[in-house]
Amino acid sequence: MVSEIRGGASYRLRDVVDSLDFNELVKMQQDLASGGFHLRKFLDKVISEKKNLHADHCATCSAPLTPTSRHNFTLVFGPDDFRKKASFCGFDCLEHFIKELKGIYKVM
Repeated sequence: MVSEIRGGASYRLRDVVDSLDFNELVKMQQDLASGGFHLRKFLDKVISEKKNLHADHCATCSAPLTPTSRHNFTLVFGPDDFRKKASFCGFDCLEHFIKELKGIYKVM
């Protein structure tokens, strides 16, 4: 049923589970049976780390981004259940992206 709902995502999860050895699977099963505290904490940490990552290329011009630059911008947009993140090398690219985004929403 998961594969019907999410398509290819279930195969990636299957690959991850298949890569675990027996003892790791048993520990994970025990954690889930006792409420999944450790697994939940681990997933929360990984998701938090991914939220803080920025793209390595500008969404508008595809220029490489330098993580330490003060001229990079990151825009988080979309509905709460389907957030998107785009990074930009400068204000001009951010401005162009927003202008294009406004055009898309006017058409809808």
